[in-house]
Parts: sequence; structure tokens; C-alpha cells
Amino acid sequence: MKTPRPIIVVLSLSVVVALSLATVNSAPAAGKTPPAKAPAAEPEPEIPQSVFTIPATSGVARDPFFPSRIIQAQVAKPAATNATARVASLSCLVLKGLSGTPSNPLAMVNGRTMARGEDAEIVTDCGRLLVHCVDITTNSAIVEVGGERRELRLRSDF
Repeated sequence: MKTPRPIIVVLSLSVVVALSLATVNSAPAAGKTPPAKAPAAEPEPEIPQSVFTIPATSGVARDPFFPSRIIQAQVAKPAATNATARVASLSCLVLKGLSGTPSNPLAMVNGRTMARGEDAEIVTDCGRLLVHCVDITTNSAIVEVGGERRELRLRSDF
């Protein structure tokens, strides 16, 4: 596509004019003294951080961005023991399928394909779990979560 000649001429002239104005403005004039230095600027004032904490009792605080919002007090949740958490996390793992070759079998656990000896972070209803695939057989996979092993089997109706 050819560019029209008048546009090229206008663009090149505007570049020349812009460069000449820039050199005229940047060069100090002969016989003029440089301007005096400005006094030191005052330090900028410190900007406070806004903090919003959830109160211990309901109805004490008001959200400035959502005034009609009801703010509930925080309720302390009982801490689950590690054994309970581990059993719950292992119950969230489901073997969805098996594939691959006999020399390199693959198991699909909660939608994530894993090979033998592979570690993977799997998202479940119980949260994110770091799962290690120990072994894969013809109809099951052995996985390890937090040092506890479990054999995941395919559903019997497959």
C-alpha cells in the first residue's frame, strides 16, 4: 500500500519543527542567568491506613461502603484434629478413570491425571490437597496424602 506523498512531506516537516523547538527551549540564552533554585519542598504528609475490623459483638460496627450491610460477629470455630482432617481429605478423593499403557499407566483422581510416582495438587471439596500417586494397578490407584496411604478403586459398574 503506497502512502500519499503529501502526508509524508507534512509528517517530516512537523518532525523537523518539533526538534528545532526542543533544541531552542533547552539551550540557555546568552547573557541570561540560570533561574534560582526553588526552596526545598515540604515533606509529604503521612497518609493514614484505613483499617476495618470485625467486632466481637453484632451491630457495633458499620461498613462505610455498604451502610445497610449487617456485620456479623466472628464466631470461633473449633479446631479439627489432624486425624479427622486427614480422614476427611482422603474421603474427598475419587478415582475417575484409568488409562495409559501397561508400562506407563495413568490414573485420573478428581479430574487430575497422574502417573506413578507423581505429586499433584488437587482441588477438592475439602480444599487443596498435595497427593502423591504411589502405584497404579488394573482397577485401582494407591495414593498418599500427608503420610497416609489409601487405595482408590474404580466404581464397580464400570
